[in-house]
Amino acid sequence: MDFEKFDNGTEFSLGAELELRLLYKDTLQLANEYAYIYEHLDKKYQRNISPEFLDSMVEINSPVFNTPYEIKEYFKKCVKSIKHIASKKSLLVSTSGCYSLKNDNIKIGDNPRYKTILNEHQILIRDFNICGLHVHVGFKDFDQALKAYNFSLKYIPLLLAISTSSPYFDGKSTGLHSYRQIVFDELPKAGVPQYFDSYEELKSLYDLLEKTEVIKSQKDIWWDIRIQPNLKTVEFRVCDANNDFERLEILIALTQAICKYCMISEVERLPRQILKQNVWSAVRHGMDAELIFDEEKLTLRSILRNLSMEFFALGIIDEQMQKRIEKISNEKNISTKMIEKYEKTNSLIEVEKMGVF
Repeated sequence: MDFEKFDNGTEFSLGAELELRLLYKDTLQLANEYAYIYEHLDKKYQRNISPEFLDSMVEINSPVFNTPYEIKEYFKKCVKSIKHIASKKSLLVSTSGCYSLKNDNIKIGDNPRYKTILNEHQILIRDFNICGLHVHVGFKDFDQALKAYNFSLKYIPLLLAISTSSPYFDGKSTGLHSYRQIVFDELPKAGVPQYFDSYEELKSLYDLLEKTEVIKSQKDIWWDIRIQPNLKTVEFRVCDANNDFERLEILIALTQAICKYCMISEVERLPRQILKQNVWSAVRHGMDAELIFDEEKLTLRSILRNLSMEFFALGIIDEQMQKRIEKISNEKNISTKMIEKYEKTNSLIEVEKMGVF
């Protein structure tokens, strides 16, 4: 398998993937129009979008940048271009962790890989109508990336909680803040991964999975965090997608900051049950979660505020970003606003409108 121990990477470079949903303007039903968008999109953005599992989805893959601001601005321009094309066919561009309405008009993409995935996972993936934000952080070599991978497992719940935007799915209230995380977690090669001591240990696992035909390539591992040797990055996959560009920038900035913090810190290996419990708390309660941190139960909001102050004190983020993180830690997140919208209107149509750009 092409899973090599890399070097000569670009330290703390950034890239991100944002998954979008296409809807019919009049009904907000799913529109299987990826091919139309791709065909008519400006070529300067065309090379940075790709199909996803459903034909009603578009994935934006940013170029490599150095700052979260650059990615935010790129996403803004690309979404604007996609919206322009979509409007000519009375389509809307939207995103959130899950599609709130009934999963009607589902169409799986024609990629043979998607057909294989569907055949293997059956009901777990038939209604895989979810959108996420993936963030890539570059590292100079594999050992540095592995340390960041192990170090960052503790911080998954913070990133997830800030992003939660999927309390409704398939026309139902889930009672959760991120049902997208549950949809992914049901898959056998997804969810919270284990710690690894070395490149050889991780490579041995990948080789065994390939040898036994569980996977065909490293792309078939969908952990919340994974190392991408071909890109020389660590990929963070835990966030719900959302249409708040400022929130997206903060999420990307926090991800990069955690990776920088890792380089001057020791890895703390939490018991797997604690890792899973903390992720569950973020799934269930969003920003109002309480996490087991430093052998205490602490509010997620207080952890986030304290972490932002430490990042600023160490020069990892500037004062403006510290204040933005602190501000967002005191606010309602998107999933809470969606729940309040439904309680006020009793309309999932109104909830789904909240994801429209």
